[in-house]
Amino acid sequence: MNNKEIIAGCLNFNPESRKVLYDKYSSQMYSVCLRYANSKEDANDIFQQAFYLVYKNLKQLKNPDALSGWMKKIFVNTALESVKKNAKYSNSEDFDEVNDSAQSWNDAIQKINTEEIGKLIRKLPEGCRMVFNLYVIEGFSHKEIAEQLGISVGTSKSQLHDARKTLKAAVIKLETIV
Repeated sequence: MNNKEIIAGCLNFNPESRKVLYDKYSSQMYSVCLRYANSKEDANDIFQQAFYLVYKNLKQLKNPDALSGWMKKIFVNTALESVKKNAKYSNSEDFDEVNDSAQSWNDAIQKINTEEIGKLIRKLPEGCRMVFNLYVIEGFSHKEIAEQLGISVGTSKSQLHDARKTLKAAVIKLETIV
């Protein structure tokens, strides 16, 4: 089934079409939820709420070829709304000093896999994690992030700096343990 057929079937409440849509995009969209959530339970809640919104608003999608991006936007917005309800954004706390050696960083980052990096990102303080995900992974500007999270551009930049600094320290520490 192509996207146009999937969408038409979903709009006609066809269970097979809904299953195809779910099967085709659930893994990708769940990854989005995990990047923003504080726990797997929170990710599951975000995931269910966002999929509900996808099904509910599918009739608004104008271009079937844009389905994946349209869904991702819903999932990111749902995750951000969930986080806003559950916490305040503040500047992150002080972190241990990081060894600024570029060689240590490069050596360390090459020795860990994507799953380990994802775990480290999920351990970031909430504000840092949100800004890091929005800036590095989703590609938003600091101005857009500030508007979405209700923070200043300076806070967004500071949160990104702290996130990178913390990740760098964690990666180097992980590499020395392994």
